Amino acid sequence: MIDLPTSPKGTISLSLFNVASCISDVCEVTYLDLNFENDSKTLKISDFSSFGFAGLKVSSQNFQIAQELTRKLKSKHKLKIVWGGELPTLLPEECLKYADTIINGLFEPVAEQFSHDLANNSLKQHYKGDNLPVSNLKPPFLSLITDFERYNTFMGLPLETSRGCPENCTFCMVLTMQRKNYYLKNIEQLSKEIDSYHNRFINIIDYNFGVDSEHVIRVSSVIEKSTALGWMAEMNIELLDNDAMLQAMANSRCKMIYCGLESIDEKALESVNKARVNVVENYRRIIKKAQSYGINVAAGLILGLEGMNEDLTKRTFQFYSEVGIIYTKLTFLTFNPGTRVKDFMSKKGVFVTEEIEKYDGIHLTYLAPGMNEKEIYSVGRWYILNFYSIKNIVSRSLKTPISLKKKIEFILFNICYRAAYLDWLKYDIFEKEENFTRMLTSHYSKPIKLKLAEKMLNYIRKSYL
Repeated sequence: MIDLPTSPKGTISLSLFNVASCISDVCEVTYLDLNFENDSKTLKISDFSSFGFAGLKVSSQNFQIAQELTRKLKSKHKLKIVWGGELPTLLPEECLKYADTIINGLFEPVAEQFSHDLANNSLKQHYKGDNLPVSNLKPPFLSLITDFERYNTFMGLPLETSRGCPENCTFCMVLTMQRKNYYLKNIEQLSKEIDSYHNRFINIIDYNFGVDSEHVIRVSSVIEKSTALGWMAEMNIELLDNDAMLQAMANSRCKMIYCGLESIDEKALESVNKARVNVVENYRRIIKKAQSYGINVAAGLILGLEGMNEDLTKRTFQFYSEVGIIYTKLTFLTFNPGTRVKDFMSKKGVFVTEEIEKYDGIHLTYLAPGMNEKEIYSVGRWYILNFYSIKNIVSRSLKTPISLKKKIEFILFNICYRAAYLDWLKYDIFEKEENFTRMLTSHYSKPIKLKLAEKMLNYIRKSYL
């Protein structure tokens, strides 16, 4: 199993460990993360000829790398190459030009057939896995990770408790990857999984954790009884407006919830079908309510969203600063290749490139009506420099009605989280593609400042047990 280079680096993805868990009964699995390994050196010293297949998790961002690695593996070792992940789901026919086999969609529904075919040396070209109930999935095979500490521990170890999302935001990948069906893991299974998160922070990676408030309360109860160092998750802002749920979350050491606010302008949200789930007039009240329980709120900001000119972006920055948003996740407005919405949006705005590898949320690929490319880049740089300045980080922490110890956590987390965005500026990736390629293919080594901040953050998190 091979994780290809991605940006931002240092986070653990659960996908290949879920796959490994499904097939571990029929074969021995080895894991390589090429964000850390030197791929040419690894391929030279490893005896790939002894493997039945190599599985690559392929996204738009690392499409070119996947092609190159596939050619190299086939020429040197003659083994079967299987592609799974985002891109084989979006563009199956394109990916079949390079891979012997692709997994389109989720792996678990086709795991039994895949394992049978693998054992009989009869892998098909195409397996299509739909979003099915997840109540009895095997736990991810995380023991394949030999060194957790080289990853960014401040973001936590991933845990999945549900799949799917009932919403229909036009830019979102969930509708493609997991369809609109929403399924929950049963609480008994989760209890067993959470036992393995001893002395670790949990990052619940569900696309919309708060859809079922009773599920959130049940999961919170399990975490509360565990020795996990706390947790974070993602949900729609309106779902946070629930006191019983917030109390259960606070009792279980929930540190923060990410909400894809994206903008403070209703028309901008309407342009991506998000005004119904993001009621702007409720933002401040719900954020302050969550903070009153000691739970910080993080927010998304979409660069290039319709109407998000310099003035509106700076007003959004001002609002996020005033209410004490703990971090902002920045992405460029992206409509993924292979989707119907991409074809539809071409009638409204302009796609500035058709290069598949640029549809990753870190490249500007689409200009909404009235938007200007240079202005989008300029305001993106401005936002990073100002929102992630030490002055603003400290100021935002002081705007939150949380304890002094939690304010220190807030500052330390920001020092860790901002590192990826400072790399955007360091490499000057906005308009120089060769610099982005350098950033993507560089091998990750955790900076000393980040190590120190993580160590201090970990110490504080342990103090709550």
